[in-house]
Amino acid sequence: MNLPSRSARASAEAERLREVFADAAYDVTPSAVPLGAIEREGRRRRLRRRTAALVAVCGAVLVPLAVAGLRDAPASGPDGSVNPAATATTGPSPSPSEAGGRLRTVAPDERVRVGAGIEIRLSEDGEHWTEPGSAEQFRSVVDGSLDMSVPGVSLRISDQEDGRSLLSGIFHGPGRPARAEVAIGAVRIDATVLSLRGDPGWGVWYALPRLPDTPTSSDARPPWTITVYDSTGGVLARREYRP
Repeated sequence: MNLPSRSARASAEAERLREVFADAAYDVTPSAVPLGAIEREGRRRRLRRRTAALVAVCGAVLVPLAVAGLRDAPASGPDGSVNPAATATTGPSPSPSEAGGRLRTVAPDERVRVGAGIEIRLSEDGEHWTEPGSAEQFRSVVDGSLDMSVPGVSLRISDQEDGRSLLSGIFHGPGRPARAEVAIGAVRIDATVLSLRGDPGWGVWYALPRLPDTPTSSDARPPWTITVYDSTGGVLARREYRP
């Protein structure tokens, strides 16, 4: 009698297993593909990407508009003095001051509102100014403290609570003033000029800026140059300070 070989039996077993697996597969019903959920998830992801792109674009637009804070700096000079910082509060409302870089002709004792609660007025004998939290201060032009025989300009700095600094001083010299400028290294600050009517031969300049950052070492700090120009563009008075 011929018996089936071992390889033939193995082949028959493999064939029966394939039939069993095939029958089992036919009995399984596959679940439906969740197309709706896939579409919703795709929309959510596209929305997140679009939102992220918009945020990135807005950030790129806003960053150049950011303004860096500027640091205050003290100064001194033979014709100027350094005042302590004052507390900024709301003051009365006299006539508003003009924008920086202009001449304003005022009447004696006419009060000019500089900003941050600061007021300046000119009288026949000098400059009067008030800052929040302090009494009125005065600088005379007739007591001999200023050499009125030669052109000159003084510098006074008072740091304010809001981060700005009041820069001001008295100038004197021949000619009609038109504008003033403060140069701190490469930085130029336009200043307003106040003058009494007529030709008194003196006046007051002021500005209320945020000062630029300067090196902490006095040797590395740039000089401050105060220049008052006349109506023809010539220099009426100029002086350099080393704060």
